Amino acid sequence: MGTLRLFSPDALVDQADDSEVAILPLRRPTVRSRSTDQLRILNRARMRFANRICPCCCRAAVAPVELKDCEYDRCGREIPGTGTVVGFSCERCGHEWPAHRPEAV
Repeated sequence: MGTLRLFSPDALVDQADDSEVAILPLRRPTVRSRSTDQLRILNRARMRFANRICPCCCRAAVAPVELKDCEYDRCGREIPGTGTVVGFSCERCGHEWPAHRPEAV
């Protein structure tokens, strides 16, 4: 078995002079701004939420219509949610409408 040593800060304070004690300033935490990727994902989610119901039949069977400008993974497959949403299509009645940006909250 090894010997367990305990740290005693009082012993160090007794040995040190008051002139040697240094008080270090603490940095204030910085508020990180959202990156462009985070804002893009957030805006996309807001747009899908604002267009979740078909304006014709009032059903929630809505799918986004995307351009084929999406990003691809290393296997050549499309990464879901990276294409540009240009509109929405109702899977129930077939109605299509252009995408509109939701109002800022």
